[in-house]
Amino acid sequence: MKKWMISAVALAITACSQSPNTDDVNIAGVKFVEKVSAQPGKTTIPYKKFQLANGLTVILHEDKSDPLVHVDVTYHVGSAREDLGMSGFAHFFEHMMFQGSENVGDDEHFKIVTEAGGTMNGTTNSDRTNYYQTVPVNQLEKMLWLESDRMGYLLDAVTQEKFEVQRETVKNERGQRVDNAPYGRLGETKARALYPKGHPYSWPVIGYMADLNRVNVNDLKAFFLKWYGPNNATLTIGGDINAAETMALVNKYFGEITPSMTPTPLDKTLINLPRDRYVSFEDNVNLPLVYLSFPTAHARHEDEAPLDLLAQILGGGKTSLLYKNLVKSRIAVQTSASHPCQELACTFDLYALPHPASGKSLGDIEKIIRKTITEFETRGVMDDDLAKAKAQMEASFIFGLQSVQGKVAQLAAYETFTGDANYIEKDIARYNNVSKVDVMRVFNRYIKNKPSVIVSVVPNGKGDMVAKADNFEPQVTKLSGQSTTSEADLKMRDNPNTFDRSKKP
Repeated sequence: MKKWMISAVALAITACSQSPNTDDVNIAGVKFVEKVSAQPGKTTIPYKKFQLANGLTVILHEDKSDPLVHVDVTYHVGSAREDLGMSGFAHFFEHMMFQGSENVGDDEHFKIVTEAGGTMNGTTNSDRTNYYQTVPVNQLEKMLWLESDRMGYLLDAVTQEKFEVQRETVKNERGQRVDNAPYGRLGETKARALYPKGHPYSWPVIGYMADLNRVNVNDLKAFFLKWYGPNNATLTIGGDINAAETMALVNKYFGEITPSMTPTPLDKTLINLPRDRYVSFEDNVNLPLVYLSFPTAHARHEDEAPLDLLAQILGGGKTSLLYKNLVKSRIAVQTSASHPCQELACTFDLYALPHPASGKSLGDIEKIIRKTITEFETRGVMDDDLAKAKAQMEASFIFGLQSVQGKVAQLAAYETFTGDANYIEKDIARYNNVSKVDVMRVFNRYIKNKPSVIVSVVPNGKGDMVAKADNFEPQVTKLSGQSTTSEADLKMRDNPNTFDRSKKP
């Protein structure tokens, strides 16, 4: 379920602990961009936004409710920015970022944060990578030291030995989460069938084993130099902070880091399939599964919101049409519809797992799903359907904003993908303005009689259980031999040191 909406209730959540900050920030090299304050009757996450001379965007959200601070660094790079034959690099580098930098010892990052009484993590998806820590507020400077050191002073600490260790770690992770996990290859199987060869979403975030085996440490360093710079990052800090003091520290630790290359926006051309594509694979599962995926728009496209609500109406809960026709009738043990969106493309997905006692094949289940789609077309969108779907979206979003971490994450995401951290009001309007006509419009444009990718996942040795025989073979990029990227190929960035960074704050 998407967390895009919010109400006046959430306004109270975001604004109740705010106190006005009259401290002026007047620091050389720091540009004030905007201040957003809580206002009666408006939904906002209050913040102040700055930009350093090197392009780093900084967003500060003050919340005095607890003596804690949450620090998030989001880089606008994910698996979609990888090159063919080098899949998995964004996720691979997430691992490397915790292995020490020029002034932080091997594996010391985790130790420093936990000894400070904090928590930390990093995540990677197709479009961004983020690193975050929650610590007592008196540990803020230490977190800025840690994050700045791995942004600007990492590569000298990236050794062949660390590369090999983390490569094996990532390969093992792929084995556990994908190759040996029930239905684990579903996502990449769907993506390979849906997107054309070379499309940034045609390979998985975790990467292919062949690519992980082929690349060398200099390939990884080149990826870092291209994407991990202050001008491709957003630093968001929330908690019991003072803006002037915080920006002085931010400028001290991040201000002298050299920018990376200027990123080029990627294409958002909508995907069109000429016909239904049936693909399948055998897996270590007890129950087969059929999965239908229709290509739609992209994140923040005008059709995203009505498609989200359509997914809720078709398969979002026990009152949905899919649940009624499949689970309630004991034909399936599980079914759902969703509209997952990414920066460049979205899909409208429906799936079901047949009940063992129903005697229904995957082909039968696919037919029932398609009949349910036809039933929706006949009955149309009811007023209650739309109201409930909007309420579900709203509740999900509000829940995510009850913590400082949730608010920081939302600010960081908005800034990264829209350039407007104060995007929340526009998001509210996107959903609140959706009409029944809008839902039927996107249904007709993207779903009704439109081709889709149909994936069958069947138990090992049960290939005859597929919904329909495969009629599509995805093109696979095969690069032979090992990578020849050398250290001489790297375009290193020199970062000055105007103070002793080896001294831990």
